Amino acid sequence: MGEFEPKQFGKYYLLEKLAVGGMAEIYKAKTFGVDGFEKLLAVKKILPHCSADKEFITMLTDEAKLSVLLSHANIVQVYDLGKVGDDYFISMEFINGPNLRDIIYKCKDKNIPFPEALAVYIASEVCKGLDYAHRKTDQNNRPLNIVHRDISPQNILISYEGEVKIVDFGIAKAAMNISHTMAGILKGKIAYMSPEQALGKSVDYKTDIFSTGIVLYEMLTQEKLFTGESQFEVLKKIRTTKITEETLPDKIKPELRKILAKALAYYPKDRYDSAGQMQVDLTRYLYKNYVDFTPQQLATFVKTLFEEEIKKQQELAARDAALEAQTSSINIAEEALQENIVHREETAITLKHEAGTGLGTGYINPPPSSRWKNILKKSAVALTTLAFIGALGGAYWKFIHPIITKKMPTGTANIISEPQGARIFLNEKDTALITPAILDDLELNREYTVRLHKDGYIDKTERFTLENSEPRTLKVELQKITGTLNIATTPPGAAIYINGSNTGKTTPAEIKELEVGKEISVRLSLEGYRDREEKITLADMEPKKIEVNLEKILYGSIKISSTPPGASIFINGKPTGKTTPATISGLEQGKNYTISLSKNGYESTARTIFLGQTETAANLVLKEAPKEIQTETTQVGTATLKISSKPYGALIYLNGASTGKTTPAAIPNLEVGKTYSIRLVKEGYEEVTATRNISSAKQYNIALTLKKIGETTQGGVIAPPPPPPSGGYGSLIVKSNPPDADIYVNSEYRGKTQATIKNVPSGAVLVMVSKKGYQSKSTTVGLAPGETKEVSFVLTEGAGEVTIITTPPAANVVFDGQSIARTPVTVRNVRMGETHTVHVSLPGYKPWSFSFEMDKKSKTFNKNLEKE
Repeated sequence: MGEFEPKQFGKYYLLEKLAVGGMAEIYKAKTFGVDGFEKLLAVKKILPHCSADKEFITMLTDEAKLSVLLSHANIVQVYDLGKVGDDYFISMEFINGPNLRDIIYKCKDKNIPFPEALAVYIASEVCKGLDYAHRKTDQNNRPLNIVHRDISPQNILISYEGEVKIVDFGIAKAAMNISHTMAGILKGKIAYMSPEQALGKSVDYKTDIFSTGIVLYEMLTQEKLFTGESQFEVLKKIRTTKITEETLPDKIKPELRKILAKALAYYPKDRYDSAGQMQVDLTRYLYKNYVDFTPQQLATFVKTLFEEEIKKQQELAARDAALEAQTSSINIAEEALQENIVHREETAITLKHEAGTGLGTGYINPPPSSRWKNILKKSAVALTTLAFIGALGGAYWKFIHPIITKKMPTGTANIISEPQGARIFLNEKDTALITPAILDDLELNREYTVRLHKDGYIDKTERFTLENSEPRTLKVELQKITGTLNIATTPPGAAIYINGSNTGKTTPAEIKELEVGKEISVRLSLEGYRDREEKITLADMEPKKIEVNLEKILYGSIKISSTPPGASIFINGKPTGKTTPATISGLEQGKNYTISLSKNGYESTARTIFLGQTETAANLVLKEAPKEIQTETTQVGTATLKISSKPYGALIYLNGASTGKTTPAAIPNLEVGKTYSIRLVKEGYEEVTATRNISSAKQYNIALTLKKIGETTQGGVIAPPPPPPSGGYGSLIVKSNPPDADIYVNSEYRGKTQATIKNVPSGAVLVMVSKKGYQSKSTTVGLAPGETKEVSFVLTEGAGEVTIITTPPAANVVFDGQSIARTPVTVRNVRMGETHTVHVSLPGYKPWSFSFEMDKKSKTFNKNLEKE
């Protein structure tokens, strides 16, 4: 840049040309006042081709009215928008330091990596400034909807003191001024645009979040995210590229990749809801990984990086001192040419006397041109008047502004809470910061009070005093707000479940440490009474009491006979241990029951009946099973029958005898040339039967569907999968951990994991894997014709817990033939999907025996024992 000759520009004295852009020239300038007062600032002088554009000037004026309202530590303050002659200008806060683009370039030139901690800190500070601007409201608390639209390294300034400032909010486009600029006109630097901005769509504050993500990416990698040989290519990439955690480079740590991916989401709805949320995540990452970080590290880094530039500035300081005499007073005639269009009131308070002469903070407002001519004609009067005004102005300055004193030394405090995300109040003033965060500019040797507030936790207050400038870390552990519930029932002794989990307590009981403010499910279970469930929300820590009257269950009996007699009786799929004729008592009235009979040599039969208040009788007629059919040529060897059901977990009976297996399962060693009858039994479902002729020594597959009791369906056999679409078939690669699990595709057994299943009909495909001792897993995948797709399952051990309670207690419990403990007792690691038996005995009382299927994670049996 050529040698610049300092000159006056309105009420400012331009000292140095700092930069030239496509819209304006930027100068370092001074303004002067009485008693030697002077102030450094930056003046952005709009270039003539932009000044001539009336629409641009109108928009600039509208947005300057908003930008002067912004007052935040991370935003460069705008003082005035004005005009000198035909030249429009913006005066703003002067930041002594480089912009972020220069820092990134300097690091590349010197082959210095950009420190990760500094990159995260800078992005966090940018988010602070953006969040403030995005949330700014007018005097009526209506949002101003300010969007910067041009977040880029050039518009982020870093002072040599470590401050981070966003510049050029003066040309931000607010939604309220949309009439002055078409939403489709692309603004901003191309490489830092969001997809919606690159497509020429209207934008909101989330476009700034996307641009901040690009800037953070560039700091971390020292590479631009979107590049191309032309602006068109760059725009095309922005419009079509979707960034995910997986597409980001591995040199960026996983936690940061997650933050970046959210900020750089293609669709605005998938990005952070606010810049403040992004700032919280960045700050949390910073102090988790760099506990001793302080903003001073940024100042030191920038000063070291720009050491030569700082020396040149110090050399130029001598020239500025030589200019002091030249610039100690301003040419009033030239200052009078300045016209203020938008002005920051709090930085230039104006007094007016009766004659209309302006007295301000250090400069003289221009008088009307006709009056100025008279002053020039009467120089003596003018000099006297100026002397008087100067004295009055000086007196005003001293009255309004306190004497500037040397800045007192300050320190910083790192505030960390467990859990994170607590709002910080300093001396009972809301700082708008969320832990973890830094409180800076704190006076030394002064006591501060910090209060942390987080919903669901008790407010915690801490006092501290900084004795020196060394950063201090304040760690606070927050205590969760919990409540207490006192539960009583009539009659007492009901087992208490909270949110589905057994508390191990029976009524009456006190349940502590319950979450406040969230709905709690309380279930009460007592043998002989209906379960009762209550939904309760604790409002505070005060104990709450609930009293519940349990409804007694009325029982009845069913008298069951058969022709011929001697058939085994099953109720809802459970064996009763009795044969016909027999009376099954202890059944709850008002319910449907499915009665199934099984006898060797006869086909199984079933009937569903309703049990009312009186004893019900049922007589079932058994049919002889078809004789075994001999094929024309007897095959050598045996066959295997794979049986699956929907839902799975049904007990399998073969030719009337229990196999002890549940679906899905394989029945091996079946004799060739025979016909087998299959019966599936599952609690809560009607029985289903089928027959299969074994004609050769191979594997046979059969899939059955069970109907819930009370429902109506069409038949029991699962319909074969629909014919494949015109495209044909695909393939599946099915894996599981652990391996060697049975694979079922559309309910058909297809081998064991790991396996490649070919000739799978394309479309929606149901894939299920099953392994003994583990919970079965299934999923539906879309398979295109000719496609090969991989499906993986992680199997978890299928085990639950069973709680057995008796009144009176101390009864001996035998579980699956093994004596375990006395009641009340909880048996853990009970296999899922299997039938288990329990025998309970206590001297002086009748024994209690029953069988059950473990079909959910926890079960409770509560029994009042009968005396002998």
